[in-house]
Amino acid sequence: MRTWLRARWRKVMGVGSVRQPLAEAFAECAGNWIAIDRATNEVVAAAPTPYALTADLRARQIKNVAVLRARDLAEPELVGLG
Repeated sequence: MRTWLRARWRKVMGVGSVRQPLAEAFAECAGNWIAIDRATNEVVAAAPTPYALTADLRARQIKNVAVLRARDLAEPELVGLG
C-alpha cells in the first residue's frame, strides 16, 4: 500500500518527469495570458484576456493548470504597488 501511494504521489506531482523551463513558456506566448500544465510546464492554452482563457479552459474541461500573464519584453516589469 505504501509503495502504491508513493508511486501515485510521484505521478500526480510530476516527480521524475522532464519539465520545460518557465522562461521558454513565457517566450512562446509573450503578451498573452497562458495556462501552464503544473506537471510539465508546457503551455496548454493562451489568450489575450483572462476571461477568454478561462472560457477556453472550461470549454475544453482542462484542469490542473496555473494561469499566468506572460509579459512582452517591451512592457515594463511591475515590481511593487507603491
